[in-house]
Order: sequence, then structure tokens, then C-alpha cells
Amino acid sequence: MTTYVFDGTKIGLLTCVFDAYYGKLIPNRLTDKEVQVGFCDKIYNIESDVTKSSRVSKCLKGLATPYLLKDIALALKSGQEDKFTVIFNYIKCAIDNKKADISKNFADSRVLAFSDLIKKVTNEIHRFKGFIRFEQSVDGYYYAHYTPENDITWLLMPHFASRFADQAFIIHDTKRNVLGMYDGYKVTEVNAEDRQVTIYLSDEEVNFKKLWQTYYKSVNIKERKNHRLMKQFLPLKYWDNLPEKQLEFLTF
Repeated sequence: MTTYVFDGTKIGLLTCVFDAYYGKLIPNRLTDKEVQVGFCDKIYNIESDVTKSSRVSKCLKGLATPYLLKDIALALKSGQEDKFTVIFNYIKCAIDNKKADISKNFADSRVLAFSDLIKKVTNEIHRFKGFIRFEQSVDGYYYAHYTPENDITWLLMPHFASRFADQAFIIHDTKRNVLGMYDGYKVTEVNAEDRQVTIYLSDEEVNFKKLWQTYYKSVNIKERKNHRLMKQFLPLKYWDNLPEKQLEFLTF
């Protein structure tokens, strides 16, 4: 098996495409993580090169498949472990069929895998437009935390900046420790890395949260609880970020 190891960036990915074709050595796998080397494995460390990346980008713009670069950028936001391999295979398919639009050729497994990858990202963006819950901090801005499977914070920000145009807010991806920040004028993304993010809620927000939890608990009928149906409409992975589904109110 031939593996390309690179830095996980778009420039690095396109550099891998350049090296694969220029060196006539197509990889079976691409990754940005350390890999275990098997007896017959070949590992190549690919360094990002802006010049090579630009040449590949120019090539992709000239192919018959539309929105190729835009779709690649969206696919890179995926949290799927093999996303780089899926994206590379799709790019290779587009290059090998440069005069044909392959984007709807789902009979090709490479196209189908790429389409599924994109769909998982866009579906999660759609879900979180409704599942994000904001809480007011002592400083007056609004804060929301969530744990998406994909890196979609930057893609969610325009939606909420449009909805809350005059409100400062933060959307915090606790899985990656990435914060999307809006100050009422512009959107910024901050990678907090290993730093701890601490938010203090206002007294009014704490009281409102307790009131909402009490209401949620009181309207539920104990004899008619149906957790299976609840999970069907709202997957369990989203519950931790909803005030009404916190641990002390899970039993009713």
C-alpha cells in the first residue's frame, strides 16, 4: 500500500495530486496522521507547495465537472477519517474524465463516496441551524456550545450573523475547541487549541434556564415517555448541548 502523509490543508492536498501525477505514483491512502508501516507499505511525506497547488487548482478549474474546488473545500470540513482519500479519488476521477461532468455519475464508487461525504457535512449544517442553543453571558454576549462531527463552525457563522445582526455571540465547537465569534460587525474564527474556555452566565440566564428545565419536566407525562421516539427525532449525540436534556432532567 502506498500512503501519502501531508499537513491536512487544501494546499497540501493539491500538492499530493501534483506529485501523484508528476511522479506517476498514485497513492492508495492519504492522511495527515502518523501511520503504522506494514512490511510492503510505502510511505511518502509530502510537503505543501504553493506553486504545485496553484497549477493543480488551475487545472481543476478547466475541467467539465462544475464547482469542483468549492466542493473540495466543503469536503475538507468533514470529520470522516478517510476523507482525504475520498477527495483524492474524486479529483483523480475528474481529471481522468476531464471532458465529462462526473458529479452525478453515482455508478462510479468514487463519485458516490464523495457525494456521501458532502451530504454528511451539509446535513449537519442544516440540523445545527435549528439545534444551536444560545445562553447569555455576564458580559452581555451570547454563547452556544456544540459537538459536531464535522468542522462546520465557520460554515454556520453567516447564518447566525444574519439572524442576530446586532448581537455579539460565540459558537464554540467543544470537540475541536474552535470558536466562531461575531462582534456585531464581522465574523472571526479562533482556534483555542489546548486552552480552556470558561464562560460565566448572567443571573438572568441561569434563572431562565432553570425555569425552562422545570417547564420541560412538568409537561412530560411519565407514563408515556418514549425515549426511542425522542432519539428518532433528535439524535442522542445532540442532547448534551440542550439545557432541557441535561443529566438531572433526563429521568422524568
